[in-house]
Amino acid sequence: MIEEFVKRGVLKFGDFQLSSGLRSPFYVDLRGVLGMPDLFGFVVEKYLGVVSKLSFDVMLGVATGGIPYASVLGYLLKRPIGYVRPEAKGHGTGRQVEGADVSGRRVLIVDDVLTTGRSVVGAVNAVRAAGGVVVGVVVFLDREQCGSQHVKSVTGVEVHSVYKMRELLQAVRPYIDEELYKSVVDYLSQWRC
Repeated sequence: MIEEFVKRGVLKFGDFQLSSGLRSPFYVDLRGVLGMPDLFGFVVEKYLGVVSKLSFDVMLGVATGGIPYASVLGYLLKRPIGYVRPEAKGHGTGRQVEGADVSGRRVLIVDDVLTTGRSVVGAVNAVRAAGGVVVGVVVFLDREQCGSQHVKSVTGVEVHSVYKMRELLQAVRPYIDEELYKSVVDYLSQWRC
């Protein structure tokens, strides 16, 4: 199924600006997978392979990319679910952590793609402020741009990934131009964590 990431445009090549502000020669659009039930199922199964080895009480998605995956995984594993907003809302209850109560509970945070780790660090801090104990973070793709190291150094929390970008790139190598492959490898080599 991984070759379908290239064929269906989930893994795109070009010049992209990321939410972190960084520019990148590739983009992984896991939100697009939501409209492809077979690929969505593949991604969920891959997440399950990692998540099922971890011990936790509550699963929270990072808004917005982690929410659909945390929701399905929590449902399948019969765990309470919720999500973490980038910031507390200014109306209603004013909460940043929505859904399941996390106070005193072991929380697993789910996101789709990890770049710098900034949004994950924010989610960890929000869960802790709500009384939860963050036992780990799971992402589908670690772009290998020092995000997991940043999360670990700032919060002490381990990041588990389904794929690291170099692994994903190696898996799709037969389906992309060799020069394109080398340009992405060169781009990734600039990140020394």
